[in-house]
Amino acid sequence: MLLEDLIITDTSKENMFELQENYPCCSRDMVITAGNSRVVPWHWHEELEILYVREGEIDYWTAGNCIRLRKSDGIFINTNVMHQVIFPQEMEDAGSQVFMFRPEFLAEEGSLLHKKYICPVLYDHKFQAAVLRRESEMQRKVLEDMLEMDRIQDKKAFGYEMAFRNKIAEMWIDFIHMLGVEPETAKLRTSEKEERLKEMLAFIHKEYRNEISLSDIADAAKVSKREALRCFQEEIHISPGAYLKDYRLQMACTMLRNTSETITTVSQNCGFHSASYFGKVFRSQMGCTPYEFKNKTGTGNREGISEKN
Repeated sequence: MLLEDLIITDTSKENMFELQENYPCCSRDMVITAGNSRVVPWHWHEELEILYVREGEIDYWTAGNCIRLRKSDGIFINTNVMHQVIFPQEMEDAGSQVFMFRPEFLAEEGSLLHKKYICPVLYDHKFQAAVLRRESEMQRKVLEDMLEMDRIQDKKAFGYEMAFRNKIAEMWIDFIHMLGVEPETAKLRTSEKEERLKEMLAFIHKEYRNEISLSDIADAAKVSKREALRCFQEEIHISPGAYLKDYRLQMACTMLRNTSETITTVSQNCGFHSASYFGKVFRSQMGCTPYEFKNKTGTGNREGISEKN
């Protein structure tokens, strides 16, 4: 399973296909090695996400912030918070353990437990993300909970689903104690600017194969071109055009890896209507030609990303 396959959907909202309605939680053991694509583009999902860095370094972006995570660090991402992951090029290898679960995995919506212990985090906008480092005793406790969760998943002993559910609840108690949250009734509200940006990203992710202008992107959120530029720059620090190009390259990498399509076909299917321009942009961003990339990482020579169920 490739990282791009896990993240990218036509709506930019991550499709959590591993999750089952009767057990809404999954874990991923992700490893990326030199020579593989190193970016997980901007996306969001309803599930809560916690990540533990096993090896190397990871740049974790939320709107307006970039956080460098090193080995043994962790991070919490709240529901529906936009984020992207970049594996620094100077790092040879990087790996992380990711847990994703819906709030109802901890407590039924509307229950006392949900209102008292889940809502204070879900409904407080300042809790978009929380960094976990071992220098802090309270944060270290949460990180150790995550490692124990991973061990439970690995062993799969009798009743491991129940043991995992109990451990993640224990982790959550340690986590909200660390945050110092208090029960409250405020609703989580994303900013109008962020909602507009999500609409424009969803449009790009759906229409990237076609010719797209700045006006088209702005129209997707019913804003002016000036406002579209402002939303992108202030929220994710990149222009709409640059984001579109990066996304097309990401999709091209996925096609080169996973299909037997020719370079020309890949360039056309990813919105690069000139094969020569595609080759130039690809080499500039990836450090190799599309042909070299396909030979190194294509079907039959798959390396880099692994996943544990």
